[in-house]
Amino acid sequence: MRTIKRYGRIITAAAMMIVLAVTAYLCVVPLVLAEPIDTYHTGWNLVRASGDEDGATFAAEYDLTGVTDGISGAFEDMNSSAFKIPSIPSDGLGYAAGTKWEFVICGKLYEDVGGTFSYSLVGWAKGNGMLQVICEGTGALGDQAVVAYPGGDDALGELISTTAAYTFSNNTLTVTDEGFDGAAVGMMGLVTGAGLTDEIEDITTYTDANAIIFSGLADTADCTATVKINPSFWADTIVVTSPLKWSGAIADPNTVTGYSKMDGTLTVLNSADNEVAVLVVDLAGLEYIQFVFYDCDGANSEEAGDIRVYGRPY
Repeated sequence: MRTIKRYGRIITAAAMMIVLAVTAYLCVVPLVLAEPIDTYHTGWNLVRASGDEDGATFAAEYDLTGVTDGISGAFEDMNSSAFKIPSIPSDGLGYAAGTKWEFVICGKLYEDVGGTFSYSLVGWAKGNGMLQVICEGTGALGDQAVVAYPGGDDALGELISTTAAYTFSNNTLTVTDEGFDGAAVGMMGLVTGAGLTDEIEDITTYTDANAIIFSGLADTADCTATVKINPSFWADTIVVTSPLKWSGAIADPNTVTGYSKMDGTLTVLNSADNEVAVLVVDLAGLEYIQFVFYDCDGANSEEAGDIRVYGRPY
């Protein structure tokens, strides 16, 4: 009886150890065997909010006068906003900060003059790291309208949304209160109204703030129309004029055999192809980045203005 009792205790203890081991295994294994981090579905981050720039050069926009001790506390508070590379986005899907990112640029075309701009991309590590200029270059807005920003907010009619009298004879939309102030030839607008086919067309004639013409409207009769004018377009041209130390080319997966996302540190994809141009940068070792735009002045109806930047892991 003593032997049976002793062995019973041994068997019970062994059974408990097995149960604990299995429980621990079930808790740990799912962590070890979890799916890799999903960057494909992370979506776009607003890297730089809309803003006008009046300076002719980087130095005019980003004044470092008096900065003698590294970054004097916080570059992220200077001029246009800086962007902290996130490690866990709002949707809960994580990714490492030190990876390649892709950036797209959009802005308002205030006049039909090409929508050009110049930019510098700077970055630094931690809150007290030294500023590094990653690359500099130029760009131009294309003709693809930004109907909705990647963040989901409406871009169509961001500048103008008004109700106007529509005249069938010459596709003229007329108001008496300067409702079209800020419009320009080349901007795109959504026109809706009784007897009209809802559609987006280019402004072909801008008489003054009280009258515009969309010559391509599919109309049937005079009516009251609602007009939402979209001044925002994606940049289809991005040029890197000074790559500095980020000079290794990232191969274009559409044209290069044996392409690897591990190659290179800086490149532009799709530029000048009537597509949305993409700037790809290796951000390893950086915690903050900041796009600085200059040589563009939308506030004075010249070239591109209110430029935004969106980014996501590449």
